[in-house]
Amino acid sequence: MNAQPPTVIYADEPRLVALIAAARRRVLYLAPGLTLPIAAAIEGAFGRLCARAVSVILDVDPEICRLGYGTIEGLVAVQKAAKRAEALICHQKGVRIGLLISDDTTLIFSPTPLLVEGGKTEGQPNAIQLTGLPPEVAHDMGLGSDPDSERKIGLDPVVPARIEAVQANLQANPAVKFDLARKVRVFNSRFQFVEFEMTGCFISKKKVPIPSELMGLARDADTQRKLHASFDLIGKTSISAMVGEKTMSEESLRRTKANIIKRFLTNLTGYGSVVLRANKEKLEAAVAELKTEITAFQAAAKAGLQKHIDTNRDAVVAALLPGVRENPPDHFTKLHGAKPPEGVLKKMLADEIAAAFGNADAVIQGMKASLVFKDVAYESLVDPKFLEIARRAMPGVDCLHDEYDAAKETDKDATVSLRQ
Repeated sequence: MNAQPPTVIYADEPRLVALIAAARRRVLYLAPGLTLPIAAAIEGAFGRLCARAVSVILDVDPEICRLGYGTIEGLVAVQKAAKRAEALICHQKGVRIGLLISDDTTLIFSPTPLLVEGGKTEGQPNAIQLTGLPPEVAHDMGLGSDPDSERKIGLDPVVPARIEAVQANLQANPAVKFDLARKVRVFNSRFQFVEFEMTGCFISKKKVPIPSELMGLARDADTQRKLHASFDLIGKTSISAMVGEKTMSEESLRRTKANIIKRFLTNLTGYGSVVLRANKEKLEAAVAELKTEITAFQAAAKAGLQKHIDTNRDAVVAALLPGVRENPPDHFTKLHGAKPPEGVLKKMLADEIAAAFGNADAVIQGMKASLVFKDVAYESLVDPKFLEIARRAMPGVDCLHDEYDAAKETDKDATVSLRQ
């Protein structure tokens, strides 16, 4: 008794090419796209069969090439072959299954997007091969007794201008090499770059810009020491406030930020910090808690902050007033002459310094924490410097290894694991 050939099989490009080459009566190829070898096999079918005996139905869309369901070279080649045979290539939007009919053999297969997978191997079935043509399939594909009225798939003929539009689109926005794209996908599935910043919270380091025409007018020695191009907003005073039973200060916020970085982020020198995706939610929760602390600190510190601002602002005005009195700036004298009244001088100086210092509301509004996630650029994954830094920063973490193994089939030279 002869063994029944398997029905559930592994169908790769060579099998598809062989089935097309074996056809003596008819060929129908339905898939998202095709490659040059398949296009060459179809060209051979056009040569030995009549044009109506060969049907090609594709999703003629540039995204097909970007996903790796086919190549633009294959699409162009099959269109040229069809034109020479005076046949048509047809478009079926969104098709994501594969169907190859060669005489009475029907192969239903799963096209593999190279962006997602590096290709299957024997023992990984992806197709069903039948030794006949189901009548329902024949009907829908226009292979029955009345092809013109029965056919439901691939009713949109592809004109050359459509192929040219796909080519132009891919030239403007080329497909990423699939080995690199898969590396990016796997890297991003485990790690993401993070921009984590806390700004405006270190009040003691804030500087007030002093108008250039007032520089050098201070008579007070301490103020002269502070007055360079700027003046400390509150000096070296540390602002703190009680929030419940917890003391909030710029130093406590600094410690909280440093603790978040220590717990979740890994620095890749020159490239930024990364977080393990498994820890992303914890990182977001920790930063949300930091934002809550900043909000509480803003509200609690406002009154004390304004007091320090007022004190330092008044000190600057008092220190500058004698010099302004002796040598008033031009914009102080343009309406009042060379010797403005004392009250006018003091008010104009106070207003100018007040504008430079601002107020507590403006200062606390600048207090914030931000968290931005970014995916790795695929160019980094072929940058030896990036890979070396990643290996040093994440010793023992083989985060790209599996993906690089998959990519070896398409570009061995670009295949690099974190552990080389």
